[in-house]
Amino acid sequence: MSSILDLSGLACPAPLVKSRKAMDKMRKGETLEIVVSDEDSKVNIALAARELGMDIERIRNEDGKWYVIVTKKLG
Repeated sequence: MSSILDLSGLACPAPLVKSRKAMDKMRKGETLEIVVSDEDSKVNIALAARELGMDIERIRNEDGKWYVIVTKKLG
């Protein structure tokens, strides 16, 4: 299952806190797309995902927003 968490427009640390809570609740194999509007949030979320052992599938910038797609590892 995959879901989208749109946190665009929020200032740090809110995007990091909210995305971290969402990643903590993910099941193995689940994918989450996190949308943020500033680069600092993108960097912090990617670091948090790595700390949690997530696979970072893709990070892209489109129309002034950052899209961070993570998957919780199966093993």
